[in-house]
Parts: sequence; structure tokens; C-alpha cells
Amino acid sequence: MTREHNVRRRAVSGRWRPRTAFTLIELLVVVAIIALLISILLPSLKRAREQAKMVACQASLKGISTAGNTYAASDKSEMSIPVHRLMGIGVGAVGEYEYGGKAGIGEPQQGVDPLSSRWGTQNGRGPATRGLNTVIYKGGFNDYADDPGPNNQNWLNDTTLDVGIFKCPSDKGYSGHHYTAWQDSGLTSYDHYGNSYSASTGWIGRPGAGCKLESNSSFLKPISRVPNPANTIYFMENAGRFAWRKNYGADGCGSLSGALGNDVESAVKGWHGKPWNFATAFVDGHSSVVTIDGHYQPQPQLSSYPDGEDYGVWHCVIIRGPNWQIDTLPAPSVLTSIDCTGGGVAVNTIQ
Repeated sequence: MTREHNVRRRAVSGRWRPRTAFTLIELLVVVAIIALLISILLPSLKRAREQAKMVACQASLKGISTAGNTYAASDKSEMSIPVHRLMGIGVGAVGEYEYGGKAGIGEPQQGVDPLSSRWGTQNGRGPATRGLNTVIYKGGFNDYADDPGPNNQNWLNDTTLDVGIFKCPSDKGYSGHHYTAWQDSGLTSYDHYGNSYSASTGWIGRPGAGCKLESNSSFLKPISRVPNPANTIYFMENAGRFAWRKNYGADGCGSLSGALGNDVESAVKGWHGKPWNFATAFVDGHSSVVTIDGHYQPQPQLSSYPDGEDYGVWHCVIIRGPNWQIDTLPAPSVLTSIDCTGGGVAVNTIQ
């Protein structure tokens, strides 16, 4: 009986046992297919994860803006961004981060000790002093400025609080054109300042003796006196705070440029991966992603300016772009008692 006949007999009689192992070539083919599928799917998964973080970031900003509007409703002056008690007294206390969040650990005042941070509890900027915290976290926080606790534990706890609404899940820290202290710290905005989001605090410092800072933004204005609340920036991811400066010096406003120089010299990357795009909340309470790639130039010719002044003075502080603005013209600016050289702000600074 031939071998071929035996094979047929085994197959017919049911005693045939098929081969169960893969050959090396087959295994390599399967591995190659899996690798190809992974390479195709990974970018999509990464985009999906980042999109989810973007949604979370926008939801936080919307929650913060809602808290700001709630705060304004109960404040006798209708201030929607709380004015910190150190404003104009403490170094650099001009309101952009102290409105909410935890104690930051950036810019230590004594060596490298994070507990001596200018944004921390020891220096009066702990979570108990940040106004929106009282709206969002009903129980509030104890003020430990004068009570560090055993081994400074109270101050340490203030730097590790979970105040998640003030933390952008994509906060990766400095991403271009911002204060060098933050860049040098290597920290996230949340850890450096205690907050991932900056409030819109646009300042004017006029040339001349006796210069006092003026607010040209929604900060220090009654919420009912913001002319265009649906377009006026309220809070935004801190990465983009100064992105409007891309073409600022070209306006002939160099003398008002302040500590950050005339222009943004390189792309400012949003934390969610796209340059010049930043999650933002507006005074009317909505949030969206906006493109801040410099500002309109030439500046829009408004029909009138506050205080009877001319375009030559005001064009440098009209800061706007497509569907957004920082300035609140034609509403008048709000004069403060803060010296232009005080609070860590340079003379004639526009921020």
C-alpha cells in the first residue's frame, strides 16, 4: 500500500490530526499586521485622549466662569474676578492667579524652599485667600498663613490640595512667551502658580510721573459694564496669556511693551497640541477654543475713546482678534492706586 493511500485512509477514518503550530513566517506576518494596526490606531487614540482632556479643560473653565458670575451676583460692586487682599501691596499681586486655586510652589523667596514661594500660603496667597474657592468649595479652607503647623505640615498640605477645577489635565507647564520665572521653574502652571488658568487682567500704565495702573479688561469692572461679554475673555489656559503680543511691537507701541519685550518671537503652543489655540472662558459664561495668533493690526478704529483722548493713546491697548477681545473699550478703564513701578510691574506696561 502506498504512502499516499495511507494518508487518504487516515483522513477518511478520522484519525488525521491537523498541524497546530504556526510556522516562523506565519508568526512574522501576524506580528507585522499587529504592528501596522497599532501604528494606524495610536495617533487616533492619542487624538481621542487629547480631545477628552480638551473637553475636561473647557468644562473646568466654564465652571470657573459660572463661579465668577455667581460671585459677582453677591458682590456689592459686581466684581466677577475676586480682588485679592494683597493686590497692590504684595509683590506682583495684580490678580491674574490669586482669584482661585491652591498654594503654588514657584518662585521661592528664600533659596529653593518651595514653602517660601511668592504664590504660597506663607506669603499670603494660600487657598483660603483666593476668592472663587469660597464659591466652588463650600466648606472653604483654613487660613494657615500664620500657622505653618508641625514641620510646616499646614503649608505643605496647601501645596498638595486637590482643587481639580483649577487644573487643566493637559497643563504641561511653560510653552512659549511667558514670565521667565515660570519657564525656569520647570513646573506646571498648576504647581507654580497654584492655578492652570489666568484671569484676564489687562493693565495700562500711562507714561509720566505719578503713573498708576489702570484696568482695561474685565478685571475690576462690574460685570454689567462689560460691553461685549460674549467676546470678552474672562479666564484662559495660562499657556496663551500673552499670545496676543505676536505682532505688538509693529504697532509702534514698543515704549509700552514692559518686561516681556515688544513681540512674541516664536510660536506659543497650546497645551492641547496646536500652536496659538487655547481653551478660553468668556464673561457671558461660555467656553471655547480660540485662536490667539497676535491681534488685529491695524487696530480697529473705534468711534470714540474714553476720557476724550485720541487714537494715538488708545490704539496700543485695543487687544482683539477673531471672536475674542481682552480690552473692554469703549468702557472706560478703571484707575487704581497701584504704582506702575509697584507690584512687580514695569513702568508703562501693557499686559
